[in-house]
Amino acid sequence: MTIPKDAKLVYKKERGVLCEAVLSFEGGLAPIYAGKDFIVAGQLYKKGVSITRKTMAGLSDVADAERKKAKEKEKKAVEMRKVFFKTHAADLADLVSLNFAPGGTSDKFIYVISDPACSHCKALLDSLEEVAAEIGLALKLVIYPVLGEKSKTMTAHVICKHLRYGAYKTLETDDAVQGCEKADQRINKTFDLLKKADISFVPLVVAHDGSWVVEGNDICSVREHLGLDPGTGEKGGDCKKNQDD
Repeated sequence: MTIPKDAKLVYKKERGVLCEAVLSFEGGLAPIYAGKDFIVAGQLYKKGVSITRKTMAGLSDVADAERKKAKEKEKKAVEMRKVFFKTHAADLADLVSLNFAPGGTSDKFIYVISDPACSHCKALLDSLEEVAAEIGLALKLVIYPVLGEKSKTMTAHVICKHLRYGAYKTLETDDAVQGCEKADQRINKTFDLLKKADISFVPLVVAHDGSWVVEGNDICSVREHLGLDPGTGEKGGDCKKNQDD
């Protein structure tokens, strides 16, 4: 198994020929067992009793503390990303690959940072299209292929072939094309910018001036930032229903 580089050792104890260890990672605890030349994850039993369960039960206070630290860390990271986009929103303009403007050219727009292989991104785009049509808003799509080489290949296909927004929405993961310098440059510039804020996920929606940011597929928050009534239905995010609940 591969141990995440950010994992922290919070407990260890010899168990015969094995070393029992518990790692903290992203606010959770993970038990592992190491021998002379191997590491495995799972449950350790002795005479039908789970040694692992007893160990984890004794670490409940540690687990609570690590979850609290993870929440505080993420809260700070979210605030840092908000500050980043307030400063760098204008830099996104050079990274836009596609536009969606149902009412024609519009001065009102938002940036959508997306990956062509991301299903959550596609679902968000469906909802954002309704918002765009509702208020005459333009969507400026920044393609950020963080999901691997296949995503980069799909992104190159979009840029090198000058695909339009509609073709992007129906792009399949097996679509491939020879890369081009323009795609390489734009992909590299996108990574260079967004890695400054330690952003390794999609989707994100950013106000034209960076005054607000929505992380993840959260159309309800987008509508709220735009001063819109809660949407209804699947594409509208069922925001009205969620609000009532």
